[in-house]
Amino acid sequence: MSTSTVSSPSAAGGAREVNAVAPAPAAMSDVFELGRRAAAARDARGGARGSFVRSKQLLATGAWRGPRDAAEAYVETTDVGALGGYAAAAAAGVRLLVGPAGPADAEAHRQAARAGGRSVWRVPYRAGETADARQARLDSLREQLRSDGAPWGVMPSPVGEPEGLDTLRVVASLRLALPEVAHVLLDVAALGPRLAQMALGFGGDELWAPIVSERALRLGANANNPAMTRKEAAILIRGAGLIACERTAPDTYSEEPA
Repeated sequence: MSTSTVSSPSAAGGAREVNAVAPAPAAMSDVFELGRRAAAARDARGGARGSFVRSKQLLATGAWRGPRDAAEAYVETTDVGALGGYAAAAAAGVRLLVGPAGPADAEAHRQAARAGGRSVWRVPYRAGETADARQARLDSLREQLRSDGAPWGVMPSPVGEPEGLDTLRVVASLRLALPEVAHVLLDVAALGPRLAQMALGFGGDELWAPIVSERALRLGANANNPAMTRKEAAILIRGAGLIACERTAPDTYSEEPA
Protein backbone atom coordinates (compact mmCIF):
# COMPACT_ATOMS: atom_id res chain seq x y z
CA MET A 1 0.00 0.00 0.00
CA SER A 2 1.52 3.31 -1.05
CA THR A 3 1.72 6.57 0.85
CA SER A 4 0.02 9.66 -0.57
CA THR A 5 -1.20 13.02 0.64
CA VAL A 6 -4.50 14.79 0.94
CA SER A 7 -4.46 18.55 0.38
CA SER A 8 -6.95 20.99 1.84
CA PRO A 9 -7.38 24.73 1.27
CA SER A 10 -5.87 27.12 3.78
CA ALA A 11 -7.34 30.31 5.12
CA ALA A 12 -4.53 32.16 3.38
CA GLY A 13 -5.27 30.51 0.05
CA GLY A 14 -2.54 27.86 0.15
CA ALA A 15 -2.75 24.17 0.91
CA ARG A 16 -1.43 21.82 3.55
CA GLU A 17 -0.59 18.22 2.81
CA VAL A 18 -1.89 15.72 5.33
CA ASN A 19 -0.19 12.35 5.56
CA ALA A 20 -2.42 9.50 4.47
CA VAL A 21 -1.99 5.93 3.31
CA ALA A 22 -3.44 5.69 -0.18
CA PRO A 23 -6.35 3.23 -0.15
CA ALA A 24 -7.70 1.35 -3.11
CA PRO A 25 -10.14 3.46 -5.22
CA ALA A 26 -13.15 1.56 -3.85
CA ALA A 27 -12.00 2.16 -0.27
CA MET A 28 -11.55 5.88 -0.96
CA SER A 29 -15.04 5.98 -2.47
CA ASP A 30 -16.35 4.35 0.70
CA VAL A 31 -14.74 7.05 2.88
CA PHE A 32 -16.33 9.88 0.93
CA GLU A 33 -19.71 8.16 0.86
CA LEU A 34 -19.42 7.76 4.64
CA GLY A 35 -18.59 11.46 4.84
CA ARG A 36 -21.65 12.46 2.82
CA ARG A 37 -23.88 10.43 5.09
CA ALA A 38 -22.27 11.89 8.23
CA ALA A 39 -22.56 15.46 6.95
CA ALA A 40 -26.23 14.86 6.15
CA ALA A 41 -26.77 13.50 9.68
CA ARG A 42 -25.07 16.59 11.14
CA ASP A 43 -27.17 18.92 9.02
CA ALA A 44 -30.39 17.10 9.89
CA ARG A 45 -29.68 17.50 13.59
CA GLY A 46 -28.33 21.03 13.84
CA GLY A 47 -28.28 22.56 10.39
CA ALA A 48 -25.34 23.15 8.08
CA ARG A 49 -23.54 25.00 10.84
CA GLY A 50 -19.96 24.97 12.05
CA SER A 51 -19.02 26.70 15.27
CA PHE A 52 -16.16 27.85 17.46
CA VAL A 53 -16.16 29.09 21.05
CA ARG A 54 -13.99 31.29 23.22
CA SER A 55 -13.09 29.04 26.14
CA LYS A 56 -10.99 29.07 29.28
CA GLN A 57 -9.51 26.07 31.08
CA LEU A 58 -9.27 25.54 34.82
CA LEU A 59 -5.84 24.03 35.53
CA ALA A 60 -4.85 21.63 38.31
CA THR A 61 -3.26 24.56 40.15
CA GLY A 62 -6.59 26.40 40.32
CA ALA A 63 -5.40 29.00 37.82
CA TRP A 64 -7.27 29.76 34.60
CA ARG A 65 -5.88 29.65 31.08
CA GLY A 66 -7.78 31.70 28.52
CA PRO A 67 -9.81 34.91 28.31
CA ARG A 68 -11.58 36.03 31.47
CA ASP A 69 -14.85 36.66 29.60
CA ALA A 70 -14.85 33.30 27.77
CA ALA A 71 -18.22 31.77 26.93
CA GLU A 72 -17.11 28.25 27.93
CA ALA A 73 -15.27 27.19 31.10
CA TYR A 74 -13.90 23.65 31.17
CA VAL A 75 -11.59 21.31 33.02
CA GLU A 76 -9.77 18.19 31.87
CA THR A 77 -10.37 14.92 33.74
CA THR A 78 -6.63 14.72 34.43
CA ASP A 79 -6.90 17.87 36.59
CA VAL A 80 -10.12 17.11 38.47
CA GLY A 81 -8.48 15.10 41.25
CA ALA A 82 -5.98 17.84 42.12
CA LEU A 83 -8.85 20.32 42.35
CA GLY A 84 -10.80 18.18 44.80
CA GLY A 85 -13.33 16.68 42.40
CA TYR A 86 -15.74 18.02 39.82
CA ALA A 87 -17.90 19.75 42.44
CA ALA A 88 -14.95 21.95 43.40
CA ALA A 89 -14.29 22.75 39.75
CA ALA A 90 -17.96 23.61 39.27
CA ALA A 91 -17.83 25.93 42.27
CA ALA A 92 -15.00 27.77 40.51
CA GLY A 93 -17.16 28.24 37.43
CA VAL A 94 -16.56 25.13 35.32
CA ARG A 95 -19.53 23.81 33.35
CA LEU A 96 -17.82 21.34 30.99
CA LEU A 97 -15.64 18.28 31.66
CA VAL A 98 -13.33 17.14 28.87
CA GLY A 99 -11.55 13.81 28.99
CA PRO A 100 -11.34 10.21 27.77
CA ALA A 101 -14.33 7.94 27.72
CA GLY A 102 -13.76 4.62 29.40
CA PRO A 103 -13.58 2.99 32.84
CA ALA A 104 -10.73 5.13 34.20
CA ASP A 105 -12.58 8.40 33.69
CA ALA A 106 -16.21 7.26 33.76
CA GLU A 107 -16.79 8.27 37.38
CA ALA A 108 -15.54 11.81 36.73
CA HIS A 109 -18.04 12.12 33.88
CA ARG A 110 -20.79 10.79 36.14
CA GLN A 111 -19.89 13.37 38.78
CA ALA A 112 -20.18 16.11 36.17
CA ALA A 113 -23.61 14.86 35.11
CA ARG A 114 -24.84 14.68 38.72
CA ALA A 115 -23.66 18.26 39.26
CA GLY A 116 -25.55 19.49 36.21
CA GLY A 117 -22.45 19.78 34.04
CA ARG A 118 -21.78 18.58 30.52
CA SER A 119 -19.13 16.20 29.22
CA VAL A 120 -17.04 15.86 26.11
CA TRP A 121 -15.59 12.38 25.66
CA ARG A 122 -12.17 12.22 24.04
CA VAL A 123 -12.13 9.17 21.76
CA PRO A 124 -8.60 7.86 21.06
CA TYR A 125 -7.66 6.26 17.75
CA ARG A 126 -4.42 5.23 16.12
CA ALA A 127 -3.59 5.05 12.42
CA GLY A 128 -3.31 1.46 11.27
CA GLU A 129 -5.79 0.04 13.78
CA THR A 130 -7.83 -2.90 12.59
CA ALA A 131 -11.49 -2.55 11.72
CA ASP A 132 -12.28 -4.91 14.61
CA ALA A 133 -10.47 -2.65 17.08
CA ARG A 134 -12.38 0.38 15.84
CA GLN A 135 -15.69 -1.43 16.03
CA ALA A 136 -14.93 -2.64 19.56
CA ARG A 137 -14.29 0.95 20.63
CA LEU A 138 -17.57 2.12 19.11
CA ASP A 139 -19.40 -0.74 20.83
CA SER A 140 -17.79 0.25 24.14
CA LEU A 141 -18.88 3.87 23.67
CA ARG A 142 -22.43 2.79 22.94
CA GLU A 143 -22.46 0.61 26.06
CA GLN A 144 -21.20 3.50 28.19
CA LEU A 145 -23.79 5.77 26.60
CA ARG A 146 -26.56 3.33 27.48
CA SER A 147 -25.44 3.11 31.11
CA ASP A 148 -24.44 6.74 31.78
CA GLY A 149 -26.35 8.74 29.20
CA ALA A 150 -25.08 10.62 26.19
CA PRO A 151 -22.32 13.20 26.59
CA TRP A 152 -22.74 16.68 25.14
CA GLY A 153 -20.05 15.88 22.58
CA VAL A 154 -17.26 13.57 21.46
CA MET A 155 -13.77 14.61 20.33
CA PRO A 156 -11.61 12.29 18.19
CA SER A 157 -8.12 12.27 19.70
CA PRO A 158 -5.30 10.73 17.65
CA VAL A 159 -2.59 8.73 19.38
CA GLY A 160 0.49 9.65 17.37
CA GLU A 161 0.43 11.46 14.04
CA PRO A 162 -3.06 11.63 12.51
CA GLU A 163 -3.45 10.41 8.94
CA GLY A 164 -5.84 12.35 6.76
CA LEU A 165 -8.30 9.83 5.33
CA ASP A 166 -8.13 7.70 8.44
CA THR A 167 -9.10 10.67 10.61
CA LEU A 168 -11.96 11.61 8.31
CA ARG A 169 -13.29 8.05 8.56
CA VAL A 170 -13.14 8.22 12.37
CA VAL A 171 -15.01 11.53 12.48
CA ALA A 172 -17.74 10.29 10.15
CA SER A 173 -18.05 6.98 12.01
CA LEU A 174 -18.54 8.74 15.34
CA ARG A 175 -21.26 10.96 13.91
CA LEU A 176 -23.14 8.02 12.43
CA ALA A 177 -22.60 5.50 15.24
CA LEU A 178 -23.58 7.88 18.06
CA PRO A 179 -26.69 9.75 16.87
CA GLU A 180 -27.64 10.56 20.48
CA VAL A 181 -24.53 12.74 20.83
CA ALA A 182 -25.17 16.29 19.68
CA HIS A 183 -21.65 17.42 18.80
CA VAL A 184 -18.48 16.09 17.21
CA LEU A 185 -15.68 18.49 18.16
CA LEU A 186 -12.41 18.78 16.25
CA ASP A 187 -9.27 19.36 18.30
CA VAL A 188 -7.22 21.81 16.23
CA ALA A 189 -4.13 21.30 18.40
CA ALA A 190 -4.16 17.56 17.68
CA LEU A 191 -5.29 17.60 14.04
CA GLY A 192 -3.92 20.88 12.73
CA PRO A 193 -6.21 23.56 11.29
CA ARG A 194 -6.42 22.13 7.76
CA LEU A 195 -7.29 18.56 8.72
CA ALA A 196 -9.78 19.92 11.27
CA GLN A 197 -11.34 21.98 8.48
CA MET A 198 -11.61 18.91 6.25
CA ALA A 199 -13.25 16.98 9.09
CA LEU A 200 -16.04 19.56 9.15
CA GLY A 201 -17.13 18.06 5.84
CA PHE A 202 -17.30 14.59 7.41
CA GLY A 203 -19.78 15.30 10.19
CA GLY A 204 -17.80 17.50 12.59
CA ASP A 205 -19.49 20.68 13.78
CA GLU A 206 -17.12 22.58 16.10
CA LEU A 207 -13.48 23.69 15.93
CA TRP A 208 -12.00 23.29 19.42
CA ALA A 209 -9.12 25.74 19.61
CA PRO A 210 -7.97 28.79 21.57
CA ILE A 211 -9.70 31.83 20.04
CA VAL A 212 -7.54 34.92 20.38
CA SER A 213 -7.73 38.56 19.36
CA GLU A 214 -4.41 38.47 17.54
CA ARG A 215 -2.06 35.65 16.53
CA ALA A 216 1.58 35.71 15.56
CA LEU A 217 2.57 34.07 12.27
CA ARG A 218 2.97 30.29 12.48
CA LEU A 219 6.71 30.36 11.93
CA GLY A 220 9.64 28.82 13.83
CA ALA A 221 8.75 28.00 17.43
CA ASN A 222 5.20 29.23 16.75
CA ALA A 223 4.65 26.85 13.81
CA ASN A 224 2.30 24.50 15.67
CA ASN A 225 0.35 27.14 17.58
CA PRO A 226 -3.32 26.01 17.42
CA ALA A 227 -4.68 29.45 18.35
CA MET A 228 -6.78 31.30 15.80
CA THR A 229 -8.71 34.52 15.58
CA ARG A 230 -12.46 34.69 15.16
CA LYS A 231 -11.92 35.66 11.53
CA GLU A 232 -9.62 32.69 10.88
CA ALA A 233 -12.07 30.26 12.49
CA ALA A 234 -14.93 31.66 10.42
CA ILE A 235 -12.89 31.42 7.20
CA LEU A 236 -12.07 27.76 7.86
CA ILE A 237 -15.72 26.95 8.58
CA ARG A 238 -17.02 28.76 5.53
CA GLY A 239 -14.33 27.06 3.45
CA ALA A 240 -15.90 23.75 4.48
CA GLY A 241 -19.25 24.94 3.11
CA LEU A 242 -20.89 25.57 6.49
CA ILE A 243 -22.47 28.59 8.15
CA ALA A 244 -19.88 30.03 10.53
CA CYS A 245 -21.18 30.69 14.05
CA GLU A 246 -19.69 31.60 17.40
CA ARG A 247 -21.11 29.54 20.24
CA THR A 248 -22.03 31.82 23.12
CA ALA A 249 -23.65 29.25 25.46
CA PRO A 250 -24.00 25.43 25.47
CA ASP A 251 -26.41 25.49 22.52
CA THR A 252 -26.74 29.17 21.63
CA TYR A 253 -25.03 30.53 18.53
CA SER A 254 -24.29 33.90 17.05
CA GLU A 255 -23.83 33.86 13.30
CA GLU A 256 -20.67 35.64 12.24
CA PRO A 257 -21.14 38.48 9.73
CA ALA A 258 -20.32 37.59 6.15
